Order: sequence, then C-alpha cells, then structure tokens
Amino acid sequence: MMQTDVKSAACAAGASTTAFAGRARLKGMVIAVPAAGGTLTVKDGGASGTTRFSLVIPAGDAVVTNVLVPGEGILFDTDMYVTCPADMPVTVFYG
Repeated sequence: MMQTDVKSAACAAGASTTAFAGRARLKGMVIAVPAAGGTLTVKDGGASGTTRFSLVIPAGDAVVTNVLVPGEGILFDTDMYVTCPADMPVTVFYG
C-alpha cells in the first residue's frame, strides 16, 4: 500500500495554473460545473505538455461534483498543469 500526504491546489474559472511543479499523482478533484459545461484538462509538462486527464462536461444544470481517481492516481512526471474552462473553478488533490 502506497501512503503519501495529499495536498490541494485551486484553479480559478477561465484560468490555467501549475497546480504542482514536480512529480506527483492526481488523486481527485472538486469541480464547480457551470450550466454551459466545458472541457477540463490536466497536462504533464506545462501548457504544451502531454494531456494526462481530460473531462468533457456537457451543458446542463450547474452542479458541484467530485471526481475520484482510482488506484494510485494518475502520474505526472514533470508537473501538473490545469486548464479550467470559463465559469468552472476546480480544486485538485494530489500526492
């Protein structure tokens, strides 16, 4: 069993940010989904890096949802770069 401290970082709606600069595993997210929907991406290696996670959320009712990543999470070797669509703030959990 792998034990690690879990930390969090926020990405503002319509923004992009490096949630963590270094090797880490994405463990989960809390997403404030707007009525318009959108596509959330998390890349390894900055804005032009490799997409390791992408979530397309269709238009519908505005909700807050949790995403739990199974197993040990998604490994990011370089950094964890999050791009949030307009009106969709996200908190990522990593370790």
